[in-house]
Amino acid sequence: MQLNSAPLYSLSLKSAIDSHTLTVSLDTPVIDVLHLMAQVQSSCPVDTSPQLLETDATSLQVFKRASCALVMKGSELVGIFTQRDIVRLTAIGMNFQGVKVAEVMSSPVIKLIESESQDIFTALSVFRQHGIRHLPVLNSQGELMGVLTPKSIRASMQPANLLTRLWSVADVMSTQVIRAPMTTSVLNLAQLMAEYKVSCVVITRVEENKTVEIGNELKNYIVPMGIVTEGDIVQFQALELNLAQMQAHEVMSSPLFCLNPSDSLWIAHQQMQQSHVRRLVVTGVQGELLGIVSQTSLLKVLGATEMYGVIEELQQAVDESTTELREANERLQREIFSRALAEVELQKAHDDLKRQVEERTAELKAANQLLKEDIAKRQKVEEALRRREMELQEQAAQLEATLHQLRYTQASLIQAEKMSSLGQLVAGIAHEINNPVSFIHCNLPYASQYARDLLDVVQLYQKYYALPVPEIQNRAEEIDLNFILEDLLKLLSSMQIGAERIRQIVLSLRNFALLDQAEMKPVDLHEGIDSTLSLLQNRLKATPEHPGILVIKEYGDLPLVECYAGQLNQVFMNVLNNAIDALERGYPHSCSAPCIRIRTELIEGLGRSAIAMQQSSSSIADSQFPWLAIRILDNGPGMSENVRRKLFDPFFTTKPVGQGTGLGLSISYQIVVEKHGGELKCISTPGQGTEIVIEIPSKQNK
Repeated sequence: MQLNSAPLYSLSLKSAIDSHTLTVSLDTPVIDVLHLMAQVQSSCPVDTSPQLLETDATSLQVFKRASCALVMKGSELVGIFTQRDIVRLTAIGMNFQGVKVAEVMSSPVIKLIESESQDIFTALSVFRQHGIRHLPVLNSQGELMGVLTPKSIRASMQPANLLTRLWSVADVMSTQVIRAPMTTSVLNLAQLMAEYKVSCVVITRVEENKTVEIGNELKNYIVPMGIVTEGDIVQFQALELNLAQMQAHEVMSSPLFCLNPSDSLWIAHQQMQQSHVRRLVVTGVQGELLGIVSQTSLLKVLGATEMYGVIEELQQAVDESTTELREANERLQREIFSRALAEVELQKAHDDLKRQVEERTAELKAANQLLKEDIAKRQKVEEALRRREMELQEQAAQLEATLHQLRYTQASLIQAEKMSSLGQLVAGIAHEINNPVSFIHCNLPYASQYARDLLDVVQLYQKYYALPVPEIQNRAEEIDLNFILEDLLKLLSSMQIGAERIRQIVLSLRNFALLDQAEMKPVDLHEGIDSTLSLLQNRLKATPEHPGILVIKEYGDLPLVECYAGQLNQVFMNVLNNAIDALERGYPHSCSAPCIRIRTELIEGLGRSAIAMQQSSSSIADSQFPWLAIRILDNGPGMSENVRRKLFDPFFTTKPVGQGTGLGLSISYQIVVEKHGGELKCISTPGQGTEIVIEIPSKQNK
């Protein structure tokens, strides 16, 4: 008799006890018990978590949804609360809010004391006698060991070969199926379960125009569409859903796992294991509903007398197989003896080879030892270098974060201090320079006249005293008197021009640096632009690296503008500086004749974007005041759209490190938009230059 490597099955209770049991105290709220019993996903589509579907069978055994909760008073078992209890209470409409588990538990508890005389068939007898599905097991000291269920018994015995040989699905299926249409409410489903004391309801659809022959009767063609179980009811209660408003087709498990009546119980067993379900619907060849098979149905075949007889047959088969194995072992021993003789010869050859290998191994060990020592030294050095590198990286990260914070703080402080003191500083410098320059400028005409008079006197001396004394003649040659007579007036003329230039620069500085004025005043913007250009004159001149930059002024007829003049001059300075930088970087690839065009014009009414801003900003001028536009265009390389969007962001710059702070245009944007209620925007396309547009109102709201 062949066993197909099938194991002998143990009938001990210990192998079937589920020790992963949910226990609660008497004062635990029923709502909390529901949540604990519904730890993992329900089989209905209300909550479809893919995580449970990917869990293997072992994990499902450990983290399965609890089908009952044991109520403990200290270490004493005083009650049990099952899924069937939940369905029964749901069916009568009980509100679980504020209810303790002690009020609804089943007590006293039917339990089993573990002993040598008790086996699995004892538990099956208790199940059938009392009509229960959960049997707590206590040890001889009265301590809880776990719970016996039909599922745990089936999992421990796994009688696959027996089921295959002896029974089919038709032998054990229940034809009394409690079913309901798809529009039935979940509350009504719970009431059906409670009324008929079943653990599930099959959701069906009746085909009115079709009939099927069952036995000798023609019945309506009933198609199973889904199933709702006690576990689903527990899940819905844990989620605190309104069962009366939920219909069966919304929550049922579908598609169903189905069997044919002719399938063996082994196929049913495999389907339950693979699909992790406890119930399978039985359908006919046309898909009509015939019955249902559950784990309890499988256990019906486990009659004690018949199972003992089968086990004796299995034991006899094991004895026969043992005899066959003993004879095979004797043949194997004889073959081993013959092979041992051959191994003796092989051993001799092996010994010779071993001596050669040992000699070579000794040489390799010596070389390997030297290599290991060298590797150990290198590893120590590398480890020290790695630790030092990690320390340096941590220090560098800390320093970088500190430096970034310091840079931000420093830049803010510098800009604030610069803006508050620049006006006073430049005004003071202009005043200090202006006094001596005025003195020089006023006295240079007199000095020029005095020089001419002295030169006339010297020439008269040379005319009438052609032969001076030797000392005078030597001194005249020493100082090159003829050159002095020729160059002195030119020198004084150059000084006159330089003094005039200094006066113009001082005037430009005074016009530019009006940052200390705390109030807005009417000013001429053209004077501010001219002052800024005067200060940038040195950068506009030609150098060996690039030609001079042509500045074209297209000034319109502008009224006096009420503004912070010094701050607007700072905006002009930042924009013009950036334009000059762009032209210098673009020469000679993007522009062979660098040019900056400054155009001013009057805009009637509000600026282009200011109308929308007026509703949210009180600083925007009324529409009765005209707006001014200052456009500064260059024919440089332009910029990409990505750069243009970030142009006014703080610390954003495209200049090399050390040549820009990234604050100039950000501050300019703040001055124009926030301080003057205007608009600052950039229009640029790569290869076609850049245009900066400044739009401000001529007067501000008071």
